[in-house]
Amino acid sequence: MPGIFITKGMRVEIPPGGLVISLSGPPPPLRLHVHFDVCPSWCQLALRHLSNAKACASERDIAWAGTDESAKALALEREFEASMQAIVAAAIALDAFYAVVQTKVALPPSLVEKWRTGRTARHSQIAQVLQRGFRISPQGMKNLKVHLKEVFRFRDLAIHPPGKIEAPLLHPELDVGVEWRFAYFRAVNAEAVVNSATAVIWQLSRSTKIVDEGIRQYVAGLATRMTELFPEGHPAFAQATGAAATSEDVA
Repeated sequence: MPGIFITKGMRVEIPPGGLVISLSGPPPPLRLHVHFDVCPSWCQLALRHLSNAKACASERDIAWAGTDESAKALALEREFEASMQAIVAAAIALDAFYAVVQTKVALPPSLVEKWRTGRTARHSQIAQVLQRGFRISPQGMKNLKVHLKEVFRFRDLAIHPPGKIEAPLLHPELDVGVEWRFAYFRAVNAEAVVNSATAVIWQLSRSTKIVDEGIRQYVAGLATRMTELFPEGHPAFAQATGAAATSEDVA
């Protein structure tokens, strides 16, 4: 291989045996291993879609102040699509974070089997793995489970929506009955879910209670990239249910 193009966020390591010093003749080529963490990329996508959802919400307010029914319907669709994409991206970011941490903690085969046979919810599996990797306090664990459950509840609504016909729901901002998706997938809920997911990642990437050195090295780079997304620090967040919290409550 003539060379390697290194991009921002790529982690480069020399594997065992990758560097050989020869005392007789030219040494063999240096071997490198690379890894790119997609977690902050999905965080960035979530924030991008959230920004679009907020803009769509403003356009929705303008449309609903008028009398054009087609414009009203289009505005609702656009806010729904942007909000759904923001929420799904936020959930994938958490999944990506979990996937890396999981490779660095020892999970008892009995626990994995219990998850499989008991069909343990995704948010519960993620919480248990993060607890093993970061020594989260009992109160922090309780709060973490609440945040993860909300994120994945909305994610599941986006990916596995109910297939039955249901009664309309009251749109809290328009005071009119709408399809359930327009009531759930709004900019205000997308903001709560995205803030909740990114705050978990933000806080744990700065944890001082890390069990494994591999996790410590991983989150060091992750923390830098999260700072680039939130140069002024992560904002206080609220769950989609409206319960206020800050990113410190998952430590």
